Amino acid sequence: MALFYECMLKCARKLLDTADIVRDAMFRQHSARLNLYGYRDIDRVNLRLMAKDSASRDYAAQQGLTELVNFAENAPRLESPYDAVSGKLTAPFAPDLEDLARIHKLIRTRHIFTVLEFGVGYSTWVIADALRKNEADWNALAQRPAIRNRFPFQVFSVDASKEWIRMSEARIPKTLQSSIHLRHSNVKIGTFQGRLCHFFDDLPDIVPDFIYLDGPAPKDVHGSLNGMSFQCDERTVMSGDLLAMESILLPGTFVLIDGRTNNARFLQRNFQRNWTMVHDREGDVTSFELVEERLGPYNILGTDLWPPIL
Repeated sequence: MALFYECMLKCARKLLDTADIVRDAMFRQHSARLNLYGYRDIDRVNLRLMAKDSASRDYAAQQGLTELVNFAENAPRLESPYDAVSGKLTAPFAPDLEDLARIHKLIRTRHIFTVLEFGVGYSTWVIADALRKNEADWNALAQRPAIRNRFPFQVFSVDASKEWIRMSEARIPKTLQSSIHLRHSNVKIGTFQGRLCHFFDDLPDIVPDFIYLDGPAPKDVHGSLNGMSFQCDERTVMSGDLLAMESILLPGTFVLIDGRTNNARFLQRNFQRNWTMVHDREGDVTSFELVEERLGPYNILGTDLWPPIL
């Protein structure tokens, strides 16, 4: 009744057309319940707690991840500190139960809509599975809000290796194929405000609310600058892609970085907006969350519709 009365007053004053007034009033009523005009007051995500070994095993079994991924696959044998960065490995690393359970749990508990992934792998399947389950939750809502998202419950994964994409594409479970979009792109050396880094040439034209940074491999970066390149085995990868896209990300966007601590620190020093950073040294992962007021009723995220479960 209060909503109807407010609409009548505004219509009489001819401030907005009826549809806009109803939408605005509904959003502000919804915001009062969910605190959307500010940022939801929750604790920072506990990355270590999410990936405790025993909890990861139980979670993977409950969610069916042990049927989706063969965790018994053998890892390639590493004989020197350079093997993982030399570009000579022809077999993928064995799937990491803790890492994959953490990714799946983050996407599920935050009810993520759209994912951008740098680096194709087992994580791509796990992300797609989590998104499919999020879609089921969305479809079960009695009233679904109108949001601006043309690619809900889809994962877009970009990789610099055509061979890696081919191998991964052939192994994607049929039940998840419609949720996964793989893209090849070259990676070139560049700079961000005069600082050495690298960028993918061709990224998916989407606005993700979850970004997983686990690529590219150092040897996939082409070019050199002032005699320096990423073909140097001692040089860490340094993606600048998130800095280039920072301005168009939605408040509430969540970023998870697998390893790449030097890159994570580079991002922390150069991000311009209000991000919170959590680093799990033991798990070798870092997360960022964009903590800002929501833009409006069409730009809400899953955490605005479901209480986050930490």
